[in-house]
Amino acid sequence: MTKKAKTLTGLAVILILGGVFGFDQFKQRIISKKLAEYTPPSVAVTTQTAQSENWTKRLTAVGEITARSAVDVTTQISGQVLSIHFNSGDVVEVGQLLVQLDDQLLRDQLIKDEAEAELSQLDVDRYTKLVAERSASQANLDRATANLARDRAASDSTRAKIDYMAIKAPFAGQVGIRQVNVGDFLSPGSSIVNLQNRQELYVDFSLPENYLPLLQQNLQVEISADAFPGKTFSAQVTGIAPQVDPNSRNIDVRAQFPKATPDLVPGLFVTAEVVTLDSRSLISLPAVAVSYSLYGDTVFVVGEKSADGYAIERRNVTVTMQRQSQVALGDGVVEGDQVITSNQQQLDNSSIVVINNDDVSLDPAKASGE
Repeated sequence: MTKKAKTLTGLAVILILGGVFGFDQFKQRIISKKLAEYTPPSVAVTTQTAQSENWTKRLTAVGEITARSAVDVTTQISGQVLSIHFNSGDVVEVGQLLVQLDDQLLRDQLIKDEAEAELSQLDVDRYTKLVAERSASQANLDRATANLARDRAASDSTRAKIDYMAIKAPFAGQVGIRQVNVGDFLSPGSSIVNLQNRQELYVDFSLPENYLPLLQQNLQVEISADAFPGKTFSAQVTGIAPQVDPNSRNIDVRAQFPKATPDLVPGLFVTAEVVTLDSRSLISLPAVAVSYSLYGDTVFVVGEKSADGYAIERRNVTVTMQRQSQVALGDGVVEGDQVITSNQQQLDNSSIVVINNDDVSLDPAKASGE
């Protein structure tokens, strides 16, 4: 190839490359201009004005209902069940007969023991008279007296065993499921039935040790249970453990119901909310205004107005308390801020919003500008 041809080829390549690069720059300018002119579609939202409200700190824990008096009624002596005097679930009085064991052999033994005690008493009477007449020694009288004491002790022991054969309620309450049947042979310690005094119920629960300064006697406790949705029971703090559990670092608390609560039963798991005396003014918002994530809780606050709507700002917040559908914020929002309460999943810091507080059930398609 001649030198002239090479020169022409080089010029051609330069012209082609210049054209390509020139076109790319032209295209980038067009795209930048289009992006600058682009306005994202506005999103229809609802808002809530941030207001300060008085909030009382509540301490929440899972608790268990317990009865003041609860016991497994058991046998103290072996024997065969002769008769049963209650049904499962009965309300019984203190001292009421529950189960009678067969005590016939013991009653026969008592007759024998009492007869021997009577003979011993006669010996004591006789030796007492003889000693007074100096016809018998004091040693004879002492032996007779010892025999009498032995026979009376035997009678008392047999009589006590007979009493044990009649198994009675140690206190008034409600019995559970019967564990025995007529004819069963029971050993000492055999379970008859569980007995609970449901007239005085407590709820026991634990709270982290850092809540200790907020705890004191007679604080109100609101009790709720999954078994009774929408229903709340009132109790009062009556006991605070004097020490912190070294393993869990929790402190045990007991609250008592001021009156009988027939709906609640021992063993029921409940949610306990202690209403403390720690009250303060905090920003209150609907819980739906807060977006929760592992990276922190945020809200969107309405900013300056433009021709197409309102600018928005995402702010980090700290949720300090919650009750039902409301939350209290410790920071991030001030009183008077307009906080967005719907369609947050469609928003970012560049979004433009249209406030539509008249329609709280927005159509997502309409809200996205489609």
